Amino acid sequence: MPFMSGYWPTIPVILPMDRPHVPSRVVVTGATGFIGSVLCAALVDHGYQVTAQCRRRPERDEVVSGGARWVPLEVRTASAMDWRSLLEDADVVIHLAARAHEGTSGQSRSHLRAINVEAAVSLAQQAYEAGIRRFVYLSSIGVLGRSGLAPLTETRAPAPADPYAWSKYEAERALWEAIPGTAMSLTVIRPPLVYGPNAPGNFGRLLAWTRHCRPLPLGGVTDNERSFVGLHNLVDFILRVLTHPQAENQVFHVADEETVSTAALLQMLARAAGHDPKLLRIPPGMLRAGARLVGRTGSLDRLLGSLTVDTRKAREMLGWRPPLSLEAGLHDAVARHVHSEAIP
Repeated sequence: MPFMSGYWPTIPVILPMDRPHVPSRVVVTGATGFIGSVLCAALVDHGYQVTAQCRRRPERDEVVSGGARWVPLEVRTASAMDWRSLLEDADVVIHLAARAHEGTSGQSRSHLRAINVEAAVSLAQQAYEAGIRRFVYLSSIGVLGRSGLAPLTETRAPAPADPYAWSKYEAERALWEAIPGTAMSLTVIRPPLVYGPNAPGNFGRLLAWTRHCRPLPLGGVTDNERSFVGLHNLVDFILRVLTHPQAENQVFHVADEETVSTAALLQMLARAAGHDPKLLRIPPGMLRAGARLVGRTGSLDRLLGSLTVDTRKAREMLGWRPPLSLEAGLHDAVARHVHSEAIP
């Protein structure tokens, strides 16, 4: 995915005056992905020098897209990774590269370790040796489980429920052990489902649904609550983390301020696309029974269950609030999805 030029509005970044060193040179792994492409554009817009890791060399040799320097580097097992070409003269590493949830279905925990755990630790160790000052790791709220009645705080005991979540949890634990926490600090960010234009996975399927808004049997799913985070808000939070001294050696949960039921989410998406939502009111108990028959209870849990994220730590420690509301973020995602489909 190319950088989304024009997507990121200029947002002032507050640089602490009492901090002796403000990062200016940032390495981003997974730079061409759904999150990485927008993050790189935002970093460039805010005056950072960006080195962007990508899997394949772009069409133009040593291309500079939006002011970022590309370094083609395939993420492999730790023993095969030499990150030095990426880390030269950098201040901060933002590690996004991972085998995404959609690409890990049916894979064992050990199969995911090479990329999601071992390569991440190898990068952190080499970054420390290269004199990098800060390492930011994008984890997942999934390390705490698929659902929960109470809002998930940073102190909640881990309860990963699938191989992808296990790999993220193991990477978190291994990074805390690998990074001394003195010369180089670690910040872990755990978002829930990230939505936005060109989103992959479940939200990408919802964006495709908005094209016609065909009937869905989810009109009765009104009692659950779920947290989401817009891509715009997540990138804004990462920008805050880069310059705030209290973000060092911390874990943060990040989400939009509003929670929403599954039925309400679908209604908001349909309205943003200019459609009347056609939601059939099937009792959730009947949906669960049907899911058990076809072995899809895990997928249905994400639609019927509750999962809310407590972001008080980010608000109180970093003074952060998401700049976009859930409704505004969903409307933007749908509008840009429709626009992208209209381009031949």
